[in-house]
Parts: sequence; structure tokens; C-alpha cells
Amino acid sequence: MSAVSPEPKLLRSRFDSRALPAHLALPTWNEAIGVIFDSRSRKGVEDGFFASVDAAFMGEVALGRLKATAQDFDRSRYKIARDGMDGYLLQFYLRGQSATRGSNAEVAGEGDLYVIDMAQPLATSTSDHDQISLVVPRRLMTPRLDGPDGVHMRVIPAGLPLVSLFRDSLKSFQGQIDGMSRREAEAALPPLLDLAAAAINGHVDERSMAGVNLAQFVAVRRHVEERLLDPGLTLDGVLAAFGLSRRKAYRLFEPVGGFATYVNRRRLQRSLLALRAPEWRHLTISEIGSAHGFANAENFSRAFRREYGLSPREVRQLAATGRSLSEVAGALPETEWTRWIGSAGR
Repeated sequence: MSAVSPEPKLLRSRFDSRALPAHLALPTWNEAIGVIFDSRSRKGVEDGFFASVDAAFMGEVALGRLKATAQDFDRSRYKIARDGMDGYLLQFYLRGQSATRGSNAEVAGEGDLYVIDMAQPLATSTSDHDQISLVVPRRLMTPRLDGPDGVHMRVIPAGLPLVSLFRDSLKSFQGQIDGMSRREAEAALPPLLDLAAAAINGHVDERSMAGVNLAQFVAVRRHVEERLLDPGLTLDGVLAAFGLSRRKAYRLFEPVGGFATYVNRRRLQRSLLALRAPEWRHLTISEIGSAHGFANAENFSRAFRREYGLSPREVRQLAATGRSLSEVAGALPETEWTRWIGSAGR
């Protein structure tokens, strides 16, 4: 039996200019981000410049979390013709803002949905910022949009309900990617793009209904996550909290195997972290299982081995040696995020 779940992992890549020698930080960043934008930092390294990217790749779509100091970004017609990128960049600024440069400056602030058509030129300036970006090829978005050629540089206000739903869903998706398999992430993408289109179009139709269902599932999942270790967590309690019918709840949880399967898997994932954490080391395996909703130690061990191919004891022994599950299985090769961002936007 394999030492870990056979599910293929998401392709991940990370970049942090602070890990580089000072004299290489800016030129390396400019070269890296150059796959999308020409950039000019408004701070030097001596003034605190930095930029970091945590990216995940799901087939043709890329999701990135960018934290950086103030910069100017440009896409000229020459650059568009040269790189051939033809997709949309959907952004949420969690901190800071972006504004078009010029007399009629359009400002995307915290929580607004900012839509960039990469086949059209732009010139923007950002403050120090933390933002999430979804890079989507045009062919995946245009069938979902009412006016696909008229959305460039649109700033859709943070307070609109569909924007809030999409923002919360994208943040939740980004927060969950460490535990997602490639199959799970790619299965979640179509409804996520449907929800993005609903936010951009400003209304829900048959094309985007799946995305609205996804947003509702995200809210229910957050409720479950907050009560995951509560022995009293039940489907009936969730139904009452959200006013859902049992049929509706079945449809929401069907893609993840049903309510009981989802809760059981999340408890196992939490227990995996506990087994590897030094602060849980004073507890027995049975006590860790009990703390995570498994009253019977044998049932906990059987369920854990089915999920991960290792017993809880073996995971704890691996943690004591400092080795990770990926090292045991053979770590996936690191892929440069610039290469994948470039291919995702075509």
C-alpha cells in the first residue's frame, strides 16, 4: 500500500524577494513579474522593498496571493503583442489599493472586485498591498459573461452581495489549497468561475447558479469548521442554522461525499496536524483521536490508515524524525510560478 494518499497534489510555487541577496531582489522580481506586467517599484531595497507570491495551478487556471510594497504596473500594446496572453485577471485587494494612472483615476480598494482584461493595455499604481488574483483564460470566462469585451479595468464595489460571495469563496478556496488534491481543486473551479461571472454581470442566471450554490456551501463549511471538534455537530443542527432542507444539504455536500464523509475527513486532517505538532506530543494517540471526534481508538486508527496509508503511530514517529509525508512519498518537483502564470493566461 502507498505511504500516502495517491491523489495527485496541486502544483505549487512560491517566491519571496527577501530570500535573495539585496542586490538581486529588485531585478529578479522585475524579471519574474514580467510574465504579466512591466513593473517599477516605488521603494528600493534599502527603503523596505519586498514582493512575495504563493501560487497554485489548477489545469488552465492560476491562483496567486501577492504581498508587495508600492509599485507601478503596466501592460503596453507592445507587451500584449509580444507575450500573447489573452485572459482575465480577477483581483481582490485584502490590504492596500490599486489606481489607474491618469486624470480619471479608477481606484480598486479593499474588498472591491478588480477585473483586468490582459488583452488590453493598462497603467496602474499600487500602495503597499496584499491581494489575491485569479488568472483565467478568456475561453473559460467569455461564455459566462454578458459583455466579455467591456469589463477591462472595472471596479465592482465590495459591498455588493454577489461580490461579497465571490470574495469570501475565493478567500476560502485560497485558504484550503494546502489540503486540496488536484482533482478536488479542479472540480471546484467551474462553480467558482460561475460565481465570478455572476459578480461581474451583477445578476444570477442559469449559467451562474452553480457558483451561488458554491458560495452557500462555503458558508455552511465555515460553520462546520468552527464546530468541527464539537461532538454535538450534526446535519440536523446545520439544517436548523441555515434554514436548509435536507434535500438541499444533500446536494451541497454530494460533491465531497456527503456530510458525514466531509466531517470525518476534516477531523482526520486536523488529527494529522495534531499528531505532527510538538504541543500535542504529551497526549496519547487515543487521546488525540478522542479530541478529534473519534471515541474509539481502533476506529480512529482504521479510519486514519484508510485516509493516509499510515497509522497514527507511524505519522507520529515520522514527525519525531523531522521527516514529512512528502519526503517519504517523494516530493513533487518545484515548478517556477512564472512559467505557469504565463501559460494560464492564454
